[in-house]
Amino acid sequence: MTNWSAGYVTEVTYTYGFHRELVPQYLALAALARGIAAPGLNTEPIRLLELGCGQGLSANLIAAANPHIDYTAIDFNPTHIAGARKLATAAGIPNVHFREASFEEIAADDSVGQFDMITLHGIYTWVSAENRAHIVKIARDKLKPGGLLYVSYNSYPGWTSVLPIRRLFTDTAAAYPGMPIFDRLDESLRLFDRLAEVGARYIRETPGLVERIKQLQTQQRNYVAHEYLNGEWTIFHFADVASDLSAAKLSYVASAHLLDHIDAINLTAEQSALLAEIKDPIRREGLRDLIVNQQFRRDIFARGAVPLTPHEARKAWLDLRFGLSTVRGDVPLKVQGRRGEANLHAEVYEPLLDAFARGPRTVRQLVEDPKVAALGWVRVQQALLILVGAGHLQPCLEVKGDVKRKERARAFNAAVIQRAQSSADLQFLASPVTGGGQRVDRISQLFLLCRERKQSDPVQFAWNLLSGQGERLIKNGQTLQTAEENLAEIRMFYDLFINKQLPILEQLGIA
Repeated sequence: MTNWSAGYVTEVTYTYGFHRELVPQYLALAALARGIAAPGLNTEPIRLLELGCGQGLSANLIAAANPHIDYTAIDFNPTHIAGARKLATAAGIPNVHFREASFEEIAADDSVGQFDMITLHGIYTWVSAENRAHIVKIARDKLKPGGLLYVSYNSYPGWTSVLPIRRLFTDTAAAYPGMPIFDRLDESLRLFDRLAEVGARYIRETPGLVERIKQLQTQQRNYVAHEYLNGEWTIFHFADVASDLSAAKLSYVASAHLLDHIDAINLTAEQSALLAEIKDPIRREGLRDLIVNQQFRRDIFARGAVPLTPHEARKAWLDLRFGLSTVRGDVPLKVQGRRGEANLHAEVYEPLLDAFARGPRTVRQLVEDPKVAALGWVRVQQALLILVGAGHLQPCLEVKGDVKRKERARAFNAAVIQRAQSSADLQFLASPVTGGGQRVDRISQLFLLCRERKQSDPVQFAWNLLSGQGERLIKNGQTLQTAEENLAEIRMFYDLFINKQLPILEQLGIA
């Protein structure tokens, strides 16, 4: 009998994640930052194909918040596809199409047509060489000229130290074939701890390894099982991925991690000078990976990169709209780069943040403020990229089409919030303003549900739902036992919700 999983973990489903790198406008912004034209920067109709959509949360959310996108999402796991379709039906999303299929089947299917964007997040490392060849064929045959492909993968040199431990985990899991997968994961972690206790030199002499493995125990177990126990798992040098995709006529455009665009927070002057000497962009990226000890790459490739003229690029920037996704008072004047924490100059960032605190606005509107205009074009661009890269600011869709976006996003969010009554799986709501997702925890979703039902006491409403299912809150690692303790904790959450979260949700069109 053929094993349809092909070595991929299917015993437990994958996590319900939203990845903003899958949002077309976010990818188009990264391309624009490198002076490359890309689809998805505004609300023109586009077709998007997501390969390996997992539980389909990102696909459903993006399709709901972007009615102008025709979104096709595939996954080979029927449980994932069934769940994704169930959410799409509950949310009434007509422009998302889920399909249970392998990469081989999609590569051979001419009826799917061509796409403006192809995305795959957390896939390339975890599939076989044969499946990677199918992905390249899909890109060659089904990505339109001028279209973008986004791919993320584990990379050298950052993963080098973990390779022997990952092998330890897979060998340990293979030694207990009849054991449930989480028990095999626990056995692997126990064996690592034993090796550390007896003074294994590799563990002792590898900086940061113990802390890295300990951190696994704080992450979702489904994620750890998929990351460490898959039969297929390949770490890549950037040059090898670029070579693979060159067969599909794809060329490298930019990192989708916008902070990677800012050399000042990642490289010393000497390191920047060294990289400037390297004319080959592929070699330069590989050397940069060595300098920053890169362990996870988020790459954007184009099938025919079309450079923008300075005039075209400036016009595109001026028309872009941005909005805060962090309450103004909580945006720190610091950013974490590869060199550590860097301070942001108040005279640059304060005028920008003050403007965005009044609501989303275009860059054209920003530079009408003399304080912002005085900063200069280059500093304004860099500040916007840093704020977006740090997650405090988001690119927003143009105002045109916002009525339909609000209607579709509201239906999606209602379906998610209804589910919060019995589950904490879905932690993101759709913004019709950004076209992306905003993290909203289960308790806050229950507060929104209370508002929707016009109940007078949100704290009691949330507690009644939780306590009715025998659930309790956890504080400082301890389960709160009494109703009074739980109500006090929920009341604290509600104060934070009202003062910090709700204003942002209202600006983003979610509440």
